[in-house]
Amino acid sequence: MRKRLTVLALGLSLIWSSQQLSAGTIFSQGFETDTNGWFDESSTWTGSLQQVSSGTNGIASSSGSFHATASQTTTPGPGLSGPFSNFADSNSDTAWPGGIRVAVDIYLDTSWAFGEGFDYSTAMSSSSGAHQQDFIFHVTKDTSTGDLLVGGSNNTNFDPREDLETLNHFVVTSSGWYTFEHIFREESGDLFADLNLLDSSGSLLFTETRTGGDPIATTGGARYSWFTNIDINGGIAIDNHVLQHVPEPSSFAIFATGLMGLALRRPRQRKNA
Repeated sequence: MRKRLTVLALGLSLIWSSQQLSAGTIFSQGFETDTNGWFDESSTWTGSLQQVSSGTNGIASSSGSFHATASQTTTPGPGLSGPFSNFADSNSDTAWPGGIRVAVDIYLDTSWAFGEGFDYSTAMSSSSGAHQQDFIFHVTKDTSTGDLLVGGSNNTNFDPREDLETLNHFVVTSSGWYTFEHIFREESGDLFADLNLLDSSGSLLFTETRTGGDPIATTGGARYSWFTNIDINGGIAIDNHVLQHVPEPSSFAIFATGLMGLALRRPRQRKNA
């Protein structure tokens, strides 16, 4: 029985991996040749985004030979913050595509000064192309606890949040690359987002699930990724920014549950035969 379940678990893992590999990639920027798809003060926006070689500031790229350094060079506030990406204008969804993944690798450093941090948002558009909702990661080297904390919400005040320890949060104890992942999905007819934090091996560390109550029927596609503030001396290192159409997790969960039930029933059937 244990062997059978182990094989089943491996099979489910391979199925999930194949689904991820077959995901439709709409936009991918690893900063190996340029920073296309991102805007800063040199291209009609604010902040700074610079392609840098692996090893810059002692940080090896998450993958490949290059990554980017993002920083805030203007006064924080709405429209005056860090760089943003429109996915190189490649996303033309005006109707819900059935599952969206947006992800970026960000280097987190536990030695950042107290009170430093950044906010990173991915927003969705309505089917008419209007702004619909932001889903925001907050990262702060918390002054009161001394911990590097990660949380999530639907709003930003364009400054590091100093109350993350009172919310659903994760404590980062090791410096390194982490993947900040938004999974947009449908639940009960509305748009939901799972804000996932993964380590460099792809293991899930933290999830904050948010909804703005927007109906799927009037939801379009991903609108942008945006560092609304980067209050860290020297900026932050980022890599591997992607936008993908993916199978919705709920459909996979139903399939997995069915297979698990089948595996649990079969031994009993043989025993009673």
